[in-house]
Amino acid sequence: MPLECTMVCLDTSEHMRNGDFAPTRHESQQDAANLVVGAKLQQNAENSVGVLTMATCRVLVSPTDDMGKILASLADCRVAGSLKLVEGIQVAQLALKHRRNKNGGQRLVLFVGSPVEADEKALVKAGKVLKKNNIAVDVVQLGSQDDASSRKLESLVEAASSSNDNCHFVRVPAGVVPSDVLISSPVVQPDVGSSSSGGGGLGGGLPVDASLDPELALALRVSMEEERARQQQQQQQAPAQETTTTPALDDAAGEDEDALLQRALEMSMIEAQQGASEEEAPSSDAAAAAPRQGGDQPAVDAPQHMDLDDDQDQGEDQDMQRALAMSKEEAPSADFYDPQFVNQMLSSLPGVDPNDPSIQAAIAKIRNGSEPKDQDKDKAGKKEDDKDQSK
Repeated sequence: MPLECTMVCLDTSEHMRNGDFAPTRHESQQDAANLVVGAKLQQNAENSVGVLTMATCRVLVSPTDDMGKILASLADCRVAGSLKLVEGIQVAQLALKHRRNKNGGQRLVLFVGSPVEADEKALVKAGKVLKKNNIAVDVVQLGSQDDASSRKLESLVEAASSSNDNCHFVRVPAGVVPSDVLISSPVVQPDVGSSSSGGGGLGGGLPVDASLDPELALALRVSMEEERARQQQQQQQAPAQETTTTPALDDAAGEDEDALLQRALEMSMIEAQQGASEEEAPSSDAAAAAPRQGGDQPAVDAPQHMDLDDDQDQGEDQDMQRALAMSKEEAPSADFYDPQFVNQMLSSLPGVDPNDPSIQAAIAKIRNGSEPKDQDKDKAGKKEDDKDQSK
């Protein structure tokens, strides 16, 4: 904790005899002041605390680190007079100005249990002076005072508060132990944050008393803050994970639908191809059987039955085999033996000269090979005619 010098200003007016706090407001104020003094001295070894009464505007003890002197001065406080808030603030400011250790911050802790009769403008002016001198203010209001007094005290805190929000206002309702409220307030624990009203609570939710073991209380507080930060981070990450997983599921569903559609299209195409092959099979068989029966070579019997369960590849292989067989069985066309037709065909080809000697020799060879066959056929016909005439 940073080095700090604190002046505890007590309200010792006649209103502190009220019994709405057990046993009285004054004694409850003394217990709360003891808690604040112990916490301030334990936060830093060089901290110092002083005590002042705002009814008589008298400094009971100057800022010191001697716990014994401070407790003795708190026990010697007597109820008398009326509350002089502005004068008490000015005297406390002078006491802080003449403190022994000039290093560190300055702070006033004001206990107010009486109606505030000072003018609000005077309090705002005093708050601005405190802010100018870098003096923070913590105000603890005891009991259910009127709204005007609470508004004046809040104006004082707002006027003295700086940009880092170093001033706090705590209201302790009647019937509640002030020590239990302060132990969980920023007056005792600066890291808790500002609070405008007090309530019940023991140690701000900690299982130990921060005034008895501040190091353990600090360690517990740090661990609780880390756990709270971790939970908040998990809550922030949960919606992000939901938004990232939802598109992934949508993409997976879209991919599954695309795969199903693709598979259905493939199956429909296979079925259509199988139906077309079944319709073409009988016609191809008949076309293949006709030339085989009319040719010179003996015809080969075509298969009568086809396996309907064969796939498309086997059907294509069978069609290719049939086409090859038909091309072998068909006789060459007579047009290829006509020299005029051959010359026209060769002249239509690019880069081919029909008058080339090698081409003419090949054509003559083909023509000569066909003439003997025709002569043999003529001779065979004449022999058959002679036999018929002899008979």
